[in-house]
This record gives sequence, C-alpha cells and structure tokens, in this order.
Amino acid sequence: MEVLFCNFTGIYEREGLLECGDLLDLTSLSGTGMYVDAEAERMIRGKLDELKDISEYKIRFLDNGNYHYMTRILASYVKEPFDLITFDHHSDDKPPSFGGLRSCGSWRLDIREENDELRSSMLIQSEDDFIKNYIPSALPLYISLDKDILSEEVIKTNWDQGDMSEEALFRILESLCSKRRIIALDVCGEDLYDAPFIANKKINERLIGLYGRKK
Repeated sequence: MEVLFCNFTGIYEREGLLECGDLLDLTSLSGTGMYVDAEAERMIRGKLDELKDISEYKIRFLDNGNYHYMTRILASYVKEPFDLITFDHHSDDKPPSFGGLRSCGSWRLDIREENDELRSSMLIQSEDDFIKNYIPSALPLYISLDKDILSEEVIKTNWDQGDMSEEALFRILESLCSKRRIIALDVCGEDLYDAPFIANKKINERLIGLYGRKK
C-alpha cells in the first residue's frame, strides 16, 4: 500500500500521519482555496509529475473539502475505463460561479465532461442510496470520499454534514473492496487547521488500515 498526502493547509503534519506515506507539499500555492485556477492546476500537475507513478498511490488524502477538485485532477491519470463512486453530503456537480475556474463544487460535473475513461459516476449520500442504486460492474473502481457525509457526532468537517454513521460507511467500503478492483481511494473532509483533529485522525487511520488489507 502507498499513501499520498496532498497537503494544502498542514493538517496532516498536525495529525501526525505523514510517516504513513509521501507528502505532496502544496502549501505555498495560491489560487487553490475552493477554486483552482489554470496556473495553480498547472503547478499541481507539475508537482504530481515529480512523484513516482501516481497509480502506485492507492489512497490519496486531499485535505479539507475545499480541495475536493483534486479528485478530478488525480483521476485524469487513470489510463483505463473505470467507474467512479463518490461519498459526499453535497452533489459537487454545480457549474462554478466564476468562468474559467474549477471548484470543489463543480468537479463531478467537470470530470464527466472531460475524462474519456470514465464510464459511470454514482453519488452516495446515505446507506440507502448504495443499497438501492449500486449496480455491479466488472470495471475497476475509483472511490472518492468526502467525510462530510458522516454525522457531526462522528467527526467535524469544514462543511455542513450528513448523518451517516461510521459503521455504515465502513460496511459499504468493505463491501466494495471485497467485490471490485479499486484503482484508488481518495479522501477529503479534514476540519480546519486550528480545530480539534483527533476524530478525523482516527478515521484516516482506519481508512489506511482498510485499504492496507486489500491486496
């Protein structure tokens, strides 16, 4: 298992997780908060290209929900047909308010329009969504998780949240890991840098442990 930390705010250093994987240091970039402009995206891609083969990073941490557009960027490196499943309290498929900019709220729309390898995109906002709407497929799967799908009783994020329990989330993830080849799992939804982080850290460690068991 290989882990990549896309570090915009320094939160993963604060959580003490950097020893678990490699760091992509993006803290010095401007034009990245909620929206990503063309120059910032060019610089992000340049830093990604300096890493080893991106496909080797099977779990990618994206910082807080303001940077969920990183899924679109990272998935553009997938070189085979795939399905996308997104866990998110928000649909993230709204056109950005400012022309020429991509946002954390438009990335699912953008990826459908841009990524020629994407075959299907499913949004899960509750356990019932998965039970009722999941369609089995032989294609490999890219999973994107925004932890704001979880109840505030479980963790805190920097966006308003859903009401899924931790155990319901992991039931679904474990089911997907047992049935599908997973290209990658990416994760956003950290709380703000100066907020308590222990619950988020524990969830992240559990995610790393889950994916580490998948061979």
